[in-house]
Amino acid sequence: MLNPNISESNAFIRMMCGVAMTAFGIGRIARDSKCTTGRMMILAGAMKVAEGYYQYCPVTAMVKSEEMNPIAAVND
Repeated sequence: MLNPNISESNAFIRMMCGVAMTAFGIGRIARDSKCTTGRMMILAGAMKVAEGYYQYCPVTAMVKSEEMNPIAAVND
């Protein structure tokens, strides 16, 4: 399925930041149910938790992919 492309320590840090972001977003939603910032924080936090759990970052995979290397060489 997905091959891990981030280290265990990086995954742990992402997971803890994701949990904190999600908790912060839930706190904002609890005060004001129409808070867009809180909803975005929950979404971003959940994505970080998933990246940490699966040890896979799509942005890292995109940067390290073979398709991006020719494009980077043209811009140099």
